[in-house]
Amino acid sequence: MLIDEPTLRIVLTLLFVLDYGVQTYFRRRARLRRRQLPELLRGLCVPEQLFTFLMYCGLATYLVHPAWMTWSQLPLPDTARALGIVPAALGLAGLTWAFRHLGANLAAGLGTGTGHSLVTTGPYRWIRHPLYSAWSVLLLGYSVITASLFVALCGLAALTAVVRRTPIEERALLSRFGGEYRKYAARTGRFVPRPRRSCGTTRVP
Repeated sequence: MLIDEPTLRIVLTLLFVLDYGVQTYFRRRARLRRRQLPELLRGLCVPEQLFTFLMYCGLATYLVHPAWMTWSQLPLPDTARALGIVPAALGLAGLTWAFRHLGANLAAGLGTGTGHSLVTTGPYRWIRHPLYSAWSVLLLGYSVITASLFVALCGLAALTAVVRRTPIEERALLSRFGGEYRKYAARTGRFVPRPRRSCGTTRVP
């Protein structure tokens, strides 16, 4: 089956709508609890939010009027761009899975909110930050489908900001949950599952 530009835009539009719907639904549910991020983390979230906003603006612009994004277009054939549908769909499924298990803890502010608990079910059984892992896979899919250097670079910048602040998040969680979180970190990977043979001890920076 030959996949052309209009077909890619239709598929991308569906993924975009599902992405927005899933994130909006779970974030609104989580706001039943008050979010109180530490001051340092609030500052570190600014670059991520900025580049995420720019990335989604580029994505929306491509969907509305592709000609406006030709300046950042990479010379990828449509068949190669269609391969991006796979990581985009997997990333979206991973986001949904992680959101479902995180529940109201999404807005609990890393242990500073009321009733925050340490989630160790679903993807959190193997990875401490499956939301970030799934989101990175989703962004990879978006970048390939659009073949847009702008979308790819903004997504990469947002992910870099996330990686930078993750150790600070983990220190906040360690402070909140103590030995329970240290044991959890010892048996899980940060972004990818930890090999079984190395499940002894790990240091939370």
